[in-house]
Amino acid sequence: MKGIISSKGQITVPKSVRDRYAMGPGTEVEFELREDGALLRKKRAQRNRIWDAIGSLKNSWRWPKGVAHTVDAYIDYMRGGSYEELTGKGPRRRRRK
Repeated sequence: MKGIISSKGQITVPKSVRDRYAMGPGTEVEFELREDGALLRKKRAQRNRIWDAIGSLKNSWRWPKGVAHTVDAYIDYMRGGSYEELTGKGPRRRRRK
């Protein structure tokens, strides 16, 4: 495939390439210089640092054993006690719909 460079230095990317790589107006591209020419590629979006932090926990963090899989139970576990023990109240029961 070929493209044409305009007098302003703009390159026309063929429609089949734009469609295949989801390149629309405003898409940033990178040029990599090589011995035999230049390589044009779609610029990768930067990952948010929070996803790197979450990914680092992937194989090291597990839900504590013996703790029910609810937010309330986990918070109780983290605080070092249980809501029922501290207040003497039983767990809330869900209403049937």
